[in-house]
Amino acid sequence: MYLFRIDIGAQSGLGHFKRVQSFIKYLNIKDYKIIVNDIRDSKLLINQKNLITLYPKKKKFKSEIDDARYFINFIKRNNKKVYLVKDSYRLGYRWEKKIYRYVKKLIIISDFIEEKHYADYYINHNPRFFRLNEIELNLLKKNNRKKCNFLLGPDYTLFNSKISNKRKEFSSDLLFYNGGSGNLQIYEKIIKKIIKINKSIKIMIIVGLFSNTNERLVKIFKSYNSVNIVKGSLNISNYIKNTKLFISSAGISMFESSFMKTPTLLFKMQRKQNLLDDDYENLGHFFILDKNDLKNTSKVSHLIFLMLKNLGIIKKLMTNSKINLKNIKKKYKEQFKSK
Repeated sequence: MYLFRIDIGAQSGLGHFKRVQSFIKYLNIKDYKIIVNDIRDSKLLINQKNLITLYPKKKKFKSEIDDARYFINFIKRNNKKVYLVKDSYRLGYRWEKKIYRYVKKLIIISDFIEEKHYADYYINHNPRFFRLNEIELNLLKKNNRKKCNFLLGPDYTLFNSKISNKRKEFSSDLLFYNGGSGNLQIYEKIIKKIIKINKSIKIMIIVGLFSNTNERLVKIFKSYNSVNIVKGSLNISNYIKNTKLFISSAGISMFESSFMKTPTLLFKMQRKQNLLDDDYENLGHFFILDKNDLKNTSKVSHLIFLMLKNLGIIKKLMTNSKINLKNIKKKYKEQFKSK
């Protein structure tokens, strides 16, 4: 049996949840549970298969050690050792060491090479590992157990690749997204400027499941006939596949648009979105701006229209993408074939 311990919610977004969903799909895992803190974290996902809460009502996260105690009790109640996959920013080395003797194997999904872990498997799909140097590799080894297996780079990318057949229903010229918890207000001036220039342009806006985008903004965009708003979608792959240009934060969705070869304009919204240009280019992405660049409304709008005029050239550039789903699944099955 597999257990997945993840962060989810307004602060954490959907990234951890989407990554473990991909892990489950790659390996075709049938017997599993995805464990979150409490009902407040999962109420918007209440119908998701095998998603359960760890804490009793009115109980909140207190510390790694406190959380480990609840988790160990949960494992004991199931009366069998499990394979544990942890994708969490707030549960670290101390939690892992407490848990370790109660599991068969401990698998960590991480974004940061500087953090210390107590793992059997360490997964980090950051494109920076195309250029992994000896200093970084030694740091990873130093920060993990001696016999840890390192699964690094886009060859181990965890992203959603599921496309439904309802393609025409989702078509758009521009698709705006700012992650599962990002505020879409950051795009407001850009979208208004684009509509002012071309009122007939077909725009779709995806409001993340935990996004704090306010109703004022939603009402404004709904007043435009050319704008469609989608709220709380767990699977945005169809929308990415069926748009001419995807505008997004540089999160997990950039792997989806890379895989689908959808022309993309990325904005680095968070500290962890700090790749070098070469790293993005290895995913087929050549248009990456900083969050502060969004203040230059006219220039960003102009860039978007230029990209729309040159979609053919951009799609050719995206053939540089190193994302190979067949190869990724094969590598995961090789690593965990006996699990």
